[in-house]
Amino acid sequence: MKAGRSRGWSAAGALAVLAIVSVAGALAPVGASAVDSDLKHAFAFRVEASNGYSITALAANERADGRGEVVMFVNRRNEGAIYVAPAVLTATSVEADLGALGEISLDVIPSGREKKIRSGCGGEPETTTIEPQRFRGNFEFHGEEGYTDAVTEAPRDYTQFFLWLVCDGVGGGETTGADLPGARLKLHAHSGPDRLELQANKNRPQARSRFGVEVREERGKMRIFRSTSLWAGAEAFQYDPLLRTATLDPPAPFSGEARFSRGATVADRWSGNLTVDLPGRSNVPLTRAGTRATLIHSKSF
Repeated sequence: MKAGRSRGWSAAGALAVLAIVSVAGALAPVGASAVDSDLKHAFAFRVEASNGYSITALAANERADGRGEVVMFVNRRNEGAIYVAPAVLTATSVEADLGALGEISLDVIPSGREKKIRSGCGGEPETTTIEPQRFRGNFEFHGEEGYTDAVTEAPRDYTQFFLWLVCDGVGGGETTGADLPGARLKLHAHSGPDRLELQANKNRPQARSRFGVEVREERGKMRIFRSTSLWAGAEAFQYDPLLRTATLDPPAPFSGEARFSRGATVADRWSGNLTVDLPGRSNVPLTRAGTRATLIHSKSF
């Protein structure tokens, strides 16, 4: 078998990695490199939101004028959205204007005590000592289309999240090869600053189907990443043994269906009325013009 291996994918995980690049320096306060870091301030806190969502916020800056970014992970089970917005930080405050979505205006109050925390990583857990913070002021977030809301005057300190971010990635992978019975269908669309990706996997025709969708947007000064993933039955992703055709008919939050036809022209190779509802953005079309679809033999693990 001639096969190739590729890194495993996870909708939420992939977006999280992209979003935290801009605040990667925030890991320094809990690591050995803190002395060498240019980071000025870094804070993390957590807020419970409506409809089963929770919000973890990371804020950091490396500039003397206080300008930095806040990254908010809004999650519920296998779906979520990540918002990256400008913020201003000092040793005692975090300020961010989220526009129509809300605002962050918090005082940061050191607790005056030390606390040992351990990472949730596998293998040898890492332990470090931190000074917990208290946050007081106003945190307000209103998700688009009303998917969640959160308002509080006292978010909970979540500094240990910085430590968990340095855990080695844990997850699956993928092998590809022409004699494998499984298949992977992948979509990619790029329109201006917006990007859309969908991936469907199954290891044999009668196996369960795995779906993941990621959408990346820019709205003014804010970057938004939305994702969802799910397992479905074998009928949700079907294909012929030679991968000439395939159909997708996944359950909610998807609706409609789509078809891949290798023998069609490039413009007609991917067709149908398949859409997906993502946190804060419903009825996202997955068969719009300019969408590129590929179908190969694979095995995921």
